[in-house]
Amino acid sequence: MVVDFMRIGKKNKSSKGNKRLMQLYRFSPIQNKEQLLKAAEYIVTKTSELCKKVIGQSLPISSITIFSHYQDEFEQLKKILLDLGKLHSDNNGPRVALHKPLNLGSNTVTHIRVRKPDPYRMQVGCNDFEVEDYIEFKKNYLPSHPDNLRLINRADYEMIEFFDPDYGVLAYVVSNKI
Repeated sequence: MVVDFMRIGKKNKSSKGNKRLMQLYRFSPIQNKEQLLKAAEYIVTKTSELCKKVIGQSLPISSITIFSHYQDEFEQLKKILLDLGKLHSDNNGPRVALHKPLNLGSNTVTHIRVRKPDPYRMQVGCNDFEVEDYIEFKKNYLPSHPDNLRLINRADYEMIEFFDPDYGVLAYVVSNKI
C-alpha cells in the first residue's frame, strides 16, 4: 500500500471555503536546506532497504538525486545546492560536489543532483549503487529478480534499475560506457 506518498489534509490557502488539497509527493515542495537534507536521508535509507530486500545485501552510495516536482521547487533547490557545493555537471538538472560530504548511515554522500520536474518521477529521488563488477552483478541478480530489477539501455551505457512502489525511491547500478 502506498500511503507513504500521500499526505492528505493540508488546507489550500488560495481556495475558497474548507477545500482540502491532496499532496501527492512525500517531501515536495522542498523549500530549505533542512528539508533537502531530510529528503537526502530518506533516499539513502530507503534505497539501502530496497537493495537489502532485493539482493540481500547493502551496496555503497556516494551520489544521490532528489526529484523536484514543481518548477519553482526546482529553482529553489538549485539555489540551495549551489550553497552546499560546487557545480560538477548538469544532466536533467545540476549535480554538485558537496563542500562537506554527508555521512548517512554507512554511506558518505559526496554528490547531490536535483532533477528537473518530470511527471513520470513521483518518487522522492534515486541513487547509483557502486559495484566492483557490473557484468558480474548483472549476471548474478538481473535474471533472478524480475519483480524488482529491470535493464535500461541507453545509447552508450546501460543500467539496472531497482524499483518497488512501496519504497518511494529508485536506485541504479550503472555500467561503464559500452
